[in-house]
Amino acid sequence: MFYFFLGNTPALSQLELQTLFAGDFSPLHQAIVAYAQDIDISLLSKLAGTLKVATHITTIPKKELINQLVTVIEHSANKNIALTDYVGLDLGKSVFHAIKSQVKRSIRFVAMDTAPHELIMLSRQHVLELNILPSIESQDEVCLAQTTWIYDAQDWVSRDRQKPYRDIKKGMLPPKLARIIANLATCGKSGLTLADPFCGTGTVLMEGLMMGCNVIGSDTSAEAIKGAKSNLEWILSTPNLQPMTYDLKVADATHFHEAFASCDCIATEPYMGPLLDDRNPMGLEKIKNIARGLDKLYRGAFKSFLLSLPVGGRVVMTIPSFQVYGQVIDTISVDTLTSLGYNYISSVPYGKPGAAVVRNITILEKK
Repeated sequence: MFYFFLGNTPALSQLELQTLFAGDFSPLHQAIVAYAQDIDISLLSKLAGTLKVATHITTIPKKELINQLVTVIEHSANKNIALTDYVGLDLGKSVFHAIKSQVKRSIRFVAMDTAPHELIMLSRQHVLELNILPSIESQDEVCLAQTTWIYDAQDWVSRDRQKPYRDIKKGMLPPKLARIIANLATCGKSGLTLADPFCGTGTVLMEGLMMGCNVIGSDTSAEAIKGAKSNLEWILSTPNLQPMTYDLKVADATHFHEAFASCDCIATEPYMGPLLDDRNPMGLEKIKNIARGLDKLYRGAFKSFLLSLPVGGRVVMTIPSFQVYGQVIDTISVDTLTSLGYNYISSVPYGKPGAAVVRNITILEKK
């Protein structure tokens, strides 16, 4: 049994898992899901929505927890030990003292105060983290699982901040979200040709190269294309990265098929209108006009995408909706997308609470 600890948008994280792994994931506790099948360890490095993975050790009655913890710790060479309680047992100093008194070597318990701190501690100080989880079978039992994989937070940050070309107007897509939509488009397969018709600074395409895909992209801005090229060249210099290819062109997404005749799948964040926040307020009618304009843009783009995609080829796109003045103003609708020639697969909203613009991560397949 494996336990996946999900990110800030659990529904999106679980959708990524379901796309990459066969079989069912069972909700266990808030942002934790259980998976009973074997996993391909190599796929874990492709994940962006999962914070860590733990492997099941045993299921035990709660009253036997301390003895079992002693046994596990005794068999481990780690000096630094962390106990993370997801059951609410209210483990106190008396528990730590009881364990220390029975372990026949020196150990040190470390505190995991916040998620980022936890992951740094695990990766840098070789901490053995034992997760105490609810049992699906009985409330009188708990599961004990050892953390066996964690995501590399520093890698994500460095790839975002150290790339040679940045543009706040065209580069607002976080790399982790870019990786998720690329995974949803490719279903985790390498060797495909992944396209981004609104490529901006190339964030999605960078993640595609990291996943072993050939990538193609277009944008209406020649400056963005020049910057995206420098970013892709930079990412291709990553040690041990597969030698994949890329092609970039200045083109409108509504004429994408004219720039690129074919691709296997599309992952993209389109132009979503002018920035909406407290510093840039807009009236309701103006926002409705923006939504209508985006609907027209997206219709044209989706029509063009059909001419480049194979049957069954996926489009994963962040389609915005506006939550303003107590209303939800949508852009292109699912009914419109199906009428254009797509099968609707799924959609998950992504955004901070109270945000004026919500990204709806939408998965479609060409009929």
